Amino acid sequence: MQAESIDNIKFSIISPSRIRKMSVVKLIVADTYNEDGYPIDGGLIDQRLGVIDPGLKCKTCGARAKTCQGHFGHIELIRPVIHPEFSRLLFTLMQSTCDNCYRLLISEKNLEALKLTDNPIPKMTKLRTVRKCPYCASKQKKLKLERPTFFYLDGERLKPDAIKDWLSKITDDDLRLLGMDPEMMRPEWLILSILLVPPVNVRPSITLENGSRSEDDISHKLVEVIRINQRLEQDIDAGAPQIIIDDLWELLQYHVTTYFNNETPGVPVARHRSTRPLKTLSHRLKGKEGRIRFNLSGKRVNFTARTVICGDPNLTINELGISQIIADKLTVPAYVTLWNMDYSKKLITNREYPMAVNVINKDKVRKRVTETNREELVSSLEPGYIIERQLIEGDVGLFNRQPTLHKLSILAHSLKILPGKTMRLSVNVATPYNADFDGDEMNLHIPQSIEAIVEARCIMRPMEIMLSPRDGSPVIYLDEDAIVGTFLLTKKDGEFSKEEACEMLSRCNIFELPKPKSNGNYSGRDIFSMILPKGIDYEDGTETGLVIKDGHVLKGLLGKRSIGSTGLLIREIYLNYSHEEAVKFVFNLTKMSYYAVYINGLSIGIKDYLTNESINRESKKIINSVEVEAKKLFDEYKSKKITLLPGYTLKETYELLAHSTTGNARDIALQYINKTITPSNTAFLVATLGARGSPLNLVQMLMFIGQQAVRGKRISRGYHGRVLPYFRRGDKSPAARGFVASSYMDGLDPIGFYFHAIGSRDSTMGKSLITAVSGYLERRFIHALQDLYVDKDTTVKTASGNLIQPVYGSDGIDTTFEETE
Repeated sequence: MQAESIDNIKFSIISPSRIRKMSVVKLIVADTYNEDGYPIDGGLIDQRLGVIDPGLKCKTCGARAKTCQGHFGHIELIRPVIHPEFSRLLFTLMQSTCDNCYRLLISEKNLEALKLTDNPIPKMTKLRTVRKCPYCASKQKKLKLERPTFFYLDGERLKPDAIKDWLSKITDDDLRLLGMDPEMMRPEWLILSILLVPPVNVRPSITLENGSRSEDDISHKLVEVIRINQRLEQDIDAGAPQIIIDDLWELLQYHVTTYFNNETPGVPVARHRSTRPLKTLSHRLKGKEGRIRFNLSGKRVNFTARTVICGDPNLTINELGISQIIADKLTVPAYVTLWNMDYSKKLITNREYPMAVNVINKDKVRKRVTETNREELVSSLEPGYIIERQLIEGDVGLFNRQPTLHKLSILAHSLKILPGKTMRLSVNVATPYNADFDGDEMNLHIPQSIEAIVEARCIMRPMEIMLSPRDGSPVIYLDEDAIVGTFLLTKKDGEFSKEEACEMLSRCNIFELPKPKSNGNYSGRDIFSMILPKGIDYEDGTETGLVIKDGHVLKGLLGKRSIGSTGLLIREIYLNYSHEEAVKFVFNLTKMSYYAVYINGLSIGIKDYLTNESINRESKKIINSVEVEAKKLFDEYKSKKITLLPGYTLKETYELLAHSTTGNARDIALQYINKTITPSNTAFLVATLGARGSPLNLVQMLMFIGQQAVRGKRISRGYHGRVLPYFRRGDKSPAARGFVASSYMDGLDPIGFYFHAIGSRDSTMGKSLITAVSGYLERRFIHALQDLYVDKDTTVKTASGNLIQPVYGSDGIDTTFEETE
C-alpha cells in the first residue's frame, strides 16, 4: 500500500469538551496517598491516571508501571481563570473588537476590501483602533493590560468571566479576518474553566530513605489549585462577602499562573517549604535542561566512549589511540559477502579479541554470539548477514570535544589500539578541538552505517581540514616545544653529531644522511631539508626569514610564521603538493623538533627572571618619566589647555591621553628588554619565538606590572572622589588610578595588590560573560541556518528547496583556498 504524505499540521488550543473526553477522572481530593500508602481515589495519584509503583495495575488500561503510558485527568474550576501564557493574545483580540457589540472595529467598506484580498490580518496584529464602533456607534473605552492577567476597562477591573463572555460573542467570520481558525480554536477557550492534569508518570513521587513520600513539584502545585478551588466553592456556597471570594479567586489565578510558568514576570515565585522555587510546566520544557534540548535534541547514545585525553607525538593527526577496554566494548557492523565469508566465520569462532558480539540475519533478528550457538551461527551464515564485531585498528571513529563551537570540533580519526586507559591524539590536532591535556575529556562515536563511515573517511579526517574555513590559515600546526625545537634545528650555528642526526632522521623513516660539515657534524638546516618535499621553493617574506630553494634551506629560521599558527610553509605544502604530504611533513617535523629539544634541553627557572642593577635603574627611570608626563598633562587639564579629541569632552580627552601615557611605559620597557636580554635566557627565547607567553610578560616579571584597566579605561570607580581611601580626593596621578610600579619578582604592596585584583576581576568577569553571550548567539545562528546547504550548482538552498543565494557567499569564493596576504 502506498504511504500517504502529510500536507500540513495544525496546532490549536484544546477545547473544554476535548479535555473532558481526554480525561479519565475528575480530581476532587487535594491529597495523594492514604495512611496505608495506596493512591487515594479522586486524588492526584489516582490509579486511573496510571501507576508508577511496581505491583499496582492501572485502573484504566489494566497495564503495570512499565507498560502503562499514563492517562490524563481534570480539575473543574469553580470560577474561570485566564491562561497566563495567552494574555497578550486576548488583549489584542479585545482591542480589535467593540466593547459593546463585539464586532471588529473596522468600517464595512474596509471590511469588504479586506475580504476581497483573501489575506487575513497576519499574526494577530491589532486593527487600527477607532473612537466609535462603525456598527453600534458606541464610544470605545480605554482597555489596559497589566501583565500577566489583569485587564482594565476605563480603570475598572475585568473579571475572567466577563472577558470570557466578551470573547465568546466574537463571530467566526470576524475571527477568520483576524487570522484565526474558529474550527480549531475559539478565544474563550483561553479562559480556563477546566484544567487538564498530566498523568502520574509525568510527575512521579519518590520514596525517601525514611519511607515517606516526596511529591513532584507539579503535583505540589496541583494540590494548591484543588485546595483553593475547594475553599472558593465552600465560601460561595456559604454566602461569604464578595471581597473574600474575589481574594480567593485571585489566589486561584496565581496558582494556575505559577502552575504553567513559575518564572512569570511580575508574579511572586511559588516555593517549596525549603524555599526552593518549584519547577513547573514551562521550566520542564524550555531551556538547556528542558525536555526538548535535554531529552530530545540531545540525548544519551550508544556506540560511544568518553575518557580523559593525552597527547602522543608518535601518532599522526589522522590517528587516535584508544584503550583495549574501549575496543572490546564497542562494536561496528561488518557486512557479510562472498568475498569475506571466511573472515566473517573466523570472527564468530574467535573466543578472544577480535571477535563477533552479535549476528543480525536478513530478517533483522539480532542474536548474541555465545558458546552454545557459535557453531550454529557459523553454519547458517549467508551473504547479507551483518556481524557486529569488536573494534580493530584502522576502524574509523568520530572524535568530539565540548563545547562544540564549530564544525572542526568533531573530526574522524583512524583508530589505533594502545595500552593504558586514556584516549590519545596528536598534539598538533589539539587546536581545532581547543583541547589541552590538563584533564580534558572527549567523546568517541563509532559510525554504524556504510554511508556514515565513508563520509567520515572522505570529508571529516583532520587531513581534509588542515586549513581553516575562516581565513585559509592552518588549524593544524606546530606549537610550544616544537617551535623551540625548530629554532634549534635551523639556527645559524645549529649542528648535530652523526648519532643525533641518525636518530632524528630514523624517527622520520629516513635512512640516509645529508652531506656532513668539515668537522664531521651535520647542519640542522640540512637535516630539516631531508623532510621537505622535493623541489619546494618558499620564502616567508621577513628580513631574517626562511628561504628555501629546491627543497633546501638556504637561510633564516623556522618559526611561528612558517610552521606555527600563521603556518605559511604548511599551507604551501598543503595546496601545492598534497594533503598526505602536509600530514607527513607536520608529523616528521614534530618528532624531529622534539628530539632537538631533548638533546639541547629546555627548562625555565627562577634564574631567568632575576633582575640586575641595570634593569632596576631603567625601570625607575621609565616610571619617573611617566609620572612627569602625567603631571604635565594634569596641569594642562586643570588650565584647560588640552586640545580636545573629536567627539570627546575635556575630561574624556584627559582620561584617554592619561591612559595612553601610562600605557606607553610598557612599550618603552619592552624595547629595553628586547635590547638587553639575550636568547640564552630561556624565558625570553620562548617568548620571542612565540612558543609560549610574550615579552610583555617578562616586563611585568622583571620591571613593573603597569597600568591596570577596567573596561579599557583607567580605574576610576571606588570611594567618593578616589578609588581607594589611601589617596586624597581628586587625585588623578598614575599611582592613584591603577598604575602598579612594582614587578611580580619584587612583589606587590597592598595598594598595587588592590588595583591588580580590580583589573583581574574585570578581566575574569568579562571573559565569562562574553563566552556565555557569544555561545548563545552562535547557537541562535546555527538554529537559524541549520537546514541550509550548498547545491551542486553552488546555489544555497533550504532543505525544502527554497533558494537563499544564487551563488554561495554571493561571490562563490571558498575562503579556505584564498591567499591570506
